[in-house]
Amino acid sequence: MKRILGICLLIIILIPSLLASADEIEPLLKPRVGWDYGKTGQYLTGFIPALDETVVRPWELSRWKAIFNFQDGTKSILENYDVFAVKKKPEDPKFDKENGFGLVVKSQAALGDLFDVVMKGQNIEQKQLAYFREKFVASADDEALNSESPFYYKVENRQFLRISGIIQRMGIAFDRTEKFSESDRRAHFNVSGWPDITVTTGSKLKVDFTANGYSKRYITMYAIPRGNFPNLTKSINLFDGAQLNTSVDRYKGSTEMAYSRIVPFLGKEVDIVLDDGYGRTAIKSVTLPDEPVEMDYVPIVLSLTESGQLWMKFKYQGEDFNKSEFVNKKGVPMVASVKIGGAVTTEFSMPSLYTALPEEIKDKQEFSVLLGKIDVGDKPGKYYIKVTAFVNNPKDSDRATEAPDDAYKNNEVKGEWTIDVGGNGNDLIAQSVTAAPGSIQVGGKSTISAKVKNVGSKTESNVLIRFYDNQTQIYEARKTLPANEVITVGGFNWTGSSAGVHNISVHVDPLKEKNDTDRTNNIATTGCSVSGSGSGETCTRTTANNNWTVTYKLITGYHTKTGTTTWTGADGKSHTETYTYTDYSDPIWESRNVSYQESLKISTEANTKQGIATDPKNPKTSDRESRGSWEIIPWARKSGLNPNMVTRAGYGFELKVTTNYETDWEEKVPKGLENTAKKIGGEYIGPKQGEVIAKIYNTKGRWVESVILERTSGGNVGQAIWQLPKKSHTFSDGQTVEERKYYTDKDWSDGNFSVVIVVNASGSQGNLEVCSTEKMRIYGSMYDDSQNIRQK
Repeated sequence: MKRILGICLLIIILIPSLLASADEIEPLLKPRVGWDYGKTGQYLTGFIPALDETVVRPWELSRWKAIFNFQDGTKSILENYDVFAVKKKPEDPKFDKENGFGLVVKSQAALGDLFDVVMKGQNIEQKQLAYFREKFVASADDEALNSESPFYYKVENRQFLRISGIIQRMGIAFDRTEKFSESDRRAHFNVSGWPDITVTTGSKLKVDFTANGYSKRYITMYAIPRGNFPNLTKSINLFDGAQLNTSVDRYKGSTEMAYSRIVPFLGKEVDIVLDDGYGRTAIKSVTLPDEPVEMDYVPIVLSLTESGQLWMKFKYQGEDFNKSEFVNKKGVPMVASVKIGGAVTTEFSMPSLYTALPEEIKDKQEFSVLLGKIDVGDKPGKYYIKVTAFVNNPKDSDRATEAPDDAYKNNEVKGEWTIDVGGNGNDLIAQSVTAAPGSIQVGGKSTISAKVKNVGSKTESNVLIRFYDNQTQIYEARKTLPANEVITVGGFNWTGSSAGVHNISVHVDPLKEKNDTDRTNNIATTGCSVSGSGSGETCTRTTANNNWTVTYKLITGYHTKTGTTTWTGADGKSHTETYTYTDYSDPIWESRNVSYQESLKISTEANTKQGIATDPKNPKTSDRESRGSWEIIPWARKSGLNPNMVTRAGYGFELKVTTNYETDWEEKVPKGLENTAKKIGGEYIGPKQGEVIAKIYNTKGRWVESVILERTSGGNVGQAIWQLPKKSHTFSDGQTVEERKYYTDKDWSDGNFSVVIVVNASGSQGNLEVCSTEKMRIYGSMYDDSQNIRQK
């Protein structure tokens, strides 16, 4: 019992001592404002991240831990991370720790306190660390960090900055919060890596660099006299006076500069300084070499042997030098870009390294290098080879030194060759296909035939030839095709079973059974128009439409095949590469259905001219055409009629008919390769002379006469105007007048009479028919007007 009691006493003694240790940790901000943890206040003004708004709230100062995780796995721990907790609502009884966020006093001294804790224990050269610190603490005086900034706060009239915002200027990003216990809350931060540079000296100074960070920044790089850092007053900007603006986490780049731009101003002993935009620096010391006056590799000629070996002859001109000083140990990089056209088309590149340079290279010394072997294969046809080659490839990072910079501009040489690979293949050609006649009625027959040819050195037997109506096969035959002769296939009778335009095509060797050297000419097409018979019924419509579909054949691409090429590498071994190429002699034929339409519309207008009022006291020329208007106009008004649609028996009327024929025939021919698809051809038009007729019916409904109207304006397509034929009329007073009128019979009784205008147009199918009816009225006789005049 005594032992248990002793243990309990020990625990009671230890716990107060632990609590006392925690209480001894003072806020990081205490030296600046004198506050302790647990202090509260009424006025914290700023943007509250958890509330996503700028507010004024009561606050309480509490202690968290901040853990800064470096890229090398090390950590810095800030035991007194000052967090201000605020109330979610001003009237809430308690402060909400979940709404808390870290703040630091807005002063250079306070930012220095934060910097020192974060960077404690990091192995950074003292001058570079001081430079970094000076740049960070200067943020306290940044005018952009004002009341408009989401990182700026006022607490009881003191200025603060949010740590998660200002810490970004050290290349650090807030990661997450962690509730370790109710009294132990932690904020985690990620620290981006320190910058790094690699300096190489060749024909010019080259610097490869990496700069890390989590925010927008401006990277700079300088050359300065060795040992001068952090004094940058005497420096040369290696970005040509610019800064690199970036916000990517890991920026990798490189820059180059001629020694002549550095040595005269700074000397040969220099430091290369990279500032990653935060003040973190990478520094490398380098001794710059003397820049050679002239070193130049110049290609002379390319040659292609019968066996396909591609050689380049080149020379060196300039100062004599030792190979180990200015040539990479791997060798001199060469590259040849090859384009092959003709029977096979492809592109590929042949890189290589030339390792046969002697130890001592002298001015005007010449060399030959095998760039590789070009093998076009055994497919018959002509091949066109174009090669662009570079000695000491200027784009290769391992290139040998050349000087001055312009020396790299003459490293290119070109060559062209034609190779003719013989073979036994023939070219099978569909020359033409015809349909006679080219226009038939539904159910009618047309004779289809084609002319085909075999261009080559031998006869091709059992060649399959097929004929199609749009996409439907209608005939096939197998023929023997003598070399270089044209033969006729067909004719055979084909019945047009549906109205419309039919694309008739012939296909030679459609199954690719023969060795055809060019399949782009294996299809020929023509058109056959099949017309409907017409309904034969009375037309009652003012609009007629036709729609039909035509199938076109077109080349949409070419088959992709494989081939091989070989070249000799730096190891002296032959390397083979398989490549794909496009065979332009073997096209991909596809079908495309295109819908076309046509329409015919009609509108009509009749006019008796009786709506023109007359005045016996002031006679005028037009009185002759409206002699009955004195009685017709008031009667028509009383009867609710148009006086221009009323006349006397024996008087006439004018007639104006407007037709409109539209079609989009072959405006939508699909476009393929090699000028495919071909147009079928043909023209479709609206009504012609004799196809617009006015049928006259008297007041008893009996047909009297049909009059063929004349086209007075317009053409075969679009709008056209049709009127009654012009005729001479002699009146009782001896006056003769030429006019476009139809005169009714003087004996017609009162009542309605009709004029039915019928239009028939062949269009594409011969069955476009529209009509319109004009109804007019006889009111009295021409003699009524004569009696009236006599009475007057």
